[in-house]
Amino acid sequence: MMAAHSRSKSFSDHSSYKTCYSYESVHAQLETVLSVAGMTCAACVNSIEQHIGALNGIASIKVDLMTAQATVRHDEHAASAEAVRAAVDAMGFEAEVLVSKPVALPPPHPGAEDDCQAESWFAVEGMTCGACVATITSLLTALPGVAHADVQLLTAQAVVRHDPREVGVRDIAKTMADAGFAATPLDMDATNSGTGAPDPSALALASMRKHRRQAAIRFFWSLLFAIPMLVFSMIIGMALPQSNGVFQALNRSVFQHYSVLTIIVFVIATAAQLTLGMYFYRHAFKSLIKARTANMDVLIALGTTAAYIGSIVSVVLQKGAGEQFFETAVFLMAFILLGRWLEAIAKGRTVSAVESLVKMQPDSALLVSTSGSSSDSGEVDELVTISARQIQLGDLLQVNSGMRVPADGVVVRGESDIDESMLTGESAPVTKAVGSAVTGGTLNISHTFRMRATAVNEASTLSRIVKLVREAQSNKPRLQDIADRVAARFVPFVVLGAIIVFVAWIIAGATGGIHHDWLDSKQSMGGMGASDGQKPMAYGIFSLLNAIAVLVIACPCALGLAAPTAIMVGTGLAARFGILVKGGGATMEAASNIDVVAFDKTGVLTVGKPAVVDSHEEVSIEAKLAGFGMWLDACVLEIESLSSHPLAAAICTYLRESQPEAATAAHELLEHKELPGRGMQGLVRVSAEQAQALGWPASVEQATLLVGKDAWIKDEGCRVDVPVETRVRWSDSGLTTVAVALVPEPPALGPGRALAAFALSDQPRPEARDVVAQLRARGIEVWMISGDSPAAANAVARELGIDNVMAGVLPEQKSETVRMLQQRGTNADAGWLATLRSRVRSLIAALLRRPPPATRPRPLAKVVMVGDSVNDAPALAQADVGVAVGSGTAAAMETAPVLLMRPSLYSLLTFLHLSRVVFRRVKLNFAWASVYNLVCIPIAAGILYPAIDRGLPPVVAGLLMIASSLSVMASSLSLKLYREPKQHST
Repeated sequence: MMAAHSRSKSFSDHSSYKTCYSYESVHAQLETVLSVAGMTCAACVNSIEQHIGALNGIASIKVDLMTAQATVRHDEHAASAEAVRAAVDAMGFEAEVLVSKPVALPPPHPGAEDDCQAESWFAVEGMTCGACVATITSLLTALPGVAHADVQLLTAQAVVRHDPREVGVRDIAKTMADAGFAATPLDMDATNSGTGAPDPSALALASMRKHRRQAAIRFFWSLLFAIPMLVFSMIIGMALPQSNGVFQALNRSVFQHYSVLTIIVFVIATAAQLTLGMYFYRHAFKSLIKARTANMDVLIALGTTAAYIGSIVSVVLQKGAGEQFFETAVFLMAFILLGRWLEAIAKGRTVSAVESLVKMQPDSALLVSTSGSSSDSGEVDELVTISARQIQLGDLLQVNSGMRVPADGVVVRGESDIDESMLTGESAPVTKAVGSAVTGGTLNISHTFRMRATAVNEASTLSRIVKLVREAQSNKPRLQDIADRVAARFVPFVVLGAIIVFVAWIIAGATGGIHHDWLDSKQSMGGMGASDGQKPMAYGIFSLLNAIAVLVIACPCALGLAAPTAIMVGTGLAARFGILVKGGGATMEAASNIDVVAFDKTGVLTVGKPAVVDSHEEVSIEAKLAGFGMWLDACVLEIESLSSHPLAAAICTYLRESQPEAATAAHELLEHKELPGRGMQGLVRVSAEQAQALGWPASVEQATLLVGKDAWIKDEGCRVDVPVETRVRWSDSGLTTVAVALVPEPPALGPGRALAAFALSDQPRPEARDVVAQLRARGIEVWMISGDSPAAANAVARELGIDNVMAGVLPEQKSETVRMLQQRGTNADAGWLATLRSRVRSLIAALLRRPPPATRPRPLAKVVMVGDSVNDAPALAQADVGVAVGSGTAAAMETAPVLLMRPSLYSLLTFLHLSRVVFRRVKLNFAWASVYNLVCIPIAAGILYPAIDRGLPPVVAGLLMIASSLSVMASSLSLKLYREPKQHST
């Protein structure tokens, strides 16, 4: 139970929002949660936060549009809860106090200044590409007190670590809003009463659904302009013969020299610019003026405005007879809004793993009411349906067949089969009986049972998994950082390129470099109305259309989506297979190219449940003092029961079964401590008779009890006298030896005595040999790093086919061993290719009469460390990728960036294979997005005109721009077709 408690704490102790107050205000602080009706948009949220936040006595305020709640921390003397409610009411909203409670803050302590760090989450609206991410990141990191900012395009969230004494959540949100990105703080605090805001993952999913709806509305709104424009400009203006009555009527001049058709398309285009265009103008304006940067909206605004104004200038200067291409601006906006909608749909599918996990969280639970009697005995059977958010620790809950377990807990009555596939990926149900632990979100598939809640809401396993997956999807790999830097500089270069294209074609037209066929092809492909011949203005229009095509076709979105979309799908797949990748993209990137896998032995390569198979006790002391052996067994039983090591658990099991009286034998353990890599050490009280039987003076009252490794016992001056033939048999069998010794306190009063030894055996996992063989077949070097004796470690290694063994390694030495494996370097540069490169470099140096190049040092090897105990935590932290098995301790699971929830090492093979597949797709996405832009931008600029007399009209360029992002999204979504490799134990 101690281990389970510490594990739960390790997941839930990361406070996501912390505000620092003066000591004088601690006792006057209240946290009031209000329901606020009438909010319709982020502007309402911002107005409430700014107005209420400016009131005297308000320490912080967080308004959540999705839940229609506001959480206010305030001084109860300067601003009461009722005063806060009245202030919100006065703004035109309907507010009601849900709960108001004192803020439990600890008194100040030394070093408190360093602890005032807040991690605030924001939902960010309006981001469209990697340039937006780079802009927001640079703005936030420039704020005083901001230590780190992580902005995610795909989830539309920002995580900011800051000092709230220097900059608060309102300031951060305002900075993003001023730059054109509406930001809403997300409440990460959890309350057991259920009055807190919902989980940020649910908020993010709701925000994405809202974004999809808005994108769909904008696109369908654009059809109101695009369809009429298609009818008048394309069908009537270009498809109908000139003899058609409709064509003649619409081409009749009605105002000076302007035809009915020209006026109609002008009105449609103007209405589109004033409605649809305002969306792009507004975001472009805020990007340029407020944020002083450029994003995709700037390119779109420039392109559509150039097409609209260019058409007006052409028609006006030539009195209605010039080329007009009003339809270009309208179709561009319609196609781009279609692309935004399709992108929003695709983004939603990439986070379906998180959405499916969130949906597994039950909405309600059956609470068993006690009514003063013991419901466990069946005396009371009153069931009350409550919200799952209202479950409290210790609640007695009933889970009927077909229901999901509402919270983590322990079965107290009944027996049933539970489907834990959402946790481990294994479809086979697991039988749960009284005393068995159950996990919230798992499915009860057979009988009704009752349980006690041990972890609720954000402390539950499912909530922690959702949090881990969400955080993993926000961790950027190295390739993503490169893409973000490119995207930040992409738009200015594209604008410069478009200007160069325009000027170059103007010069070409003025010098006769534009052929008439090129102008005719531009007309026939759309984007121009009727041509009046080879007038000078035609060259300007031709140049302008090519420049617009460059502006429209260039898109940094594909580069920005290349990595996060694939990583989101990959981490979601991993979670489905029972693998939690806490390190996200960075961890998967490292795991995609691994050189060495190092395993701990006990609990990793073996089942972790050793058993005592033999023992030896010093009988001479028992002959001197009857009952001494029972007393010693009692001391060993108690001190080993305080250890989480599997060897200690095996010794306890053995003593309880072979010496049941030891559990009640008189003894006194004064103190104890666990020495990682050595064993348990304690202080016991000894009687004068016991001291004399041990050969010590009768004045000895206390002795140090040592239970652990042979080598450690010997270092303490105690000799383990096990018969030679017994020791040889143990050694040949690879058994692990645990010795027991007593040392007088102080040690100068007499020699230490080794009094007993236990021989333990741990069976290898059935799949371990096959896993090792498959790793070696992939060219990965396999090592065993164990704290056990060389004989025990080598015996297991021989059975599993492992050639490289480091035994008798202490915890701090394990991390040094991992470092040594890394510094040995990789063999990636070995072979014929490396030899060829070396010879080419030498040949070039000889031709240039330079000294031969120095031999390059081999790159560091990438090492995966697989462990399960506190002893492995330093090595897991040192390794490039630390992997903790699901049965491990909380320390190992907290340190390792990868958790294997299944009780099988095959998950390691799946993780390594999936990482390679995901990052091959990431590299493919980057290559495709880069080549797409490098090829399409010159084509849009008109580079193919001399060869094939054809180019790209702006409308077609807009479609290709959409295709670039959608193709990357489709590439990443195709990862969902990934199937876990079939594994067969041998």
